[in-house]
Amino acid sequence: MDVGQQLWLIISNPNVAYLALIVGMMMLIVAVTTPGTGAAEVIAIIALAVAAIGMVQLSANFAGLVLIIAAFVLFALDVTQTAHGALTLGGAATLFVGSLLLFPIREGGPTISIWLIGGVTLLMVAVSLVFLSALMRWRKQHRVDNVAQTMIGQRGVVKTAIAPLRPGTAQIAGQLWSVAAADAIAAGVEVEVIGQEGLTLTVKQLAA
Repeated sequence: MDVGQQLWLIISNPNVAYLALIVGMMMLIVAVTTPGTGAAEVIAIIALAVAAIGMVQLSANFAGLVLIIAAFVLFALDVTQTAHGALTLGGAATLFVGSLLLFPIREGGPTISIWLIGGVTLLMVAVSLVFLSALMRWRKQHRVDNVAQTMIGQRGVVKTAIAPLRPGTAQIAGQLWSVAAADAIAAGVEVEVIGQEGLTLTVKQLAA
């Protein structure tokens, strides 16, 4: 048996095709939510191509595939919601059922290991609750930081008085921001943004 035939046998293994599908979907979510170097996109394309070849060869059940895709949509949606967790549980149940249906059971034919399905389902719950949530928080923080950087030079009016060691609030560019200053600034005074520390803008009082 040559290398090509061995590779074909590996790809045609339902466990391999299933894992390739899961990895491809995970990388697709990462690629869509966090565009970067392109590594996630490349891995997603390769994994999904391998999965597609295996699923065609093994005559995958379309309903199972749809359920698995729906599960990943639920995982992706859950990390963007405030009430986190409910969609992940729904996604886990959908993934488990879809995985069971993906390759029809045929007498003497290969099937996906139930232990692999259970392990993948638990892994996706953990990934959704921990990794993807952290990823979305990082993206949100990154967007806030970018917005804050564009605020430098903007002017606004103090709404809550600022003390040297106690931040206040100011209406700047139509939004209410937490602001700090080196000197005390009373409410109603016009200020200008000169920097940023975390989510707090640093301002200075404009000359009267």
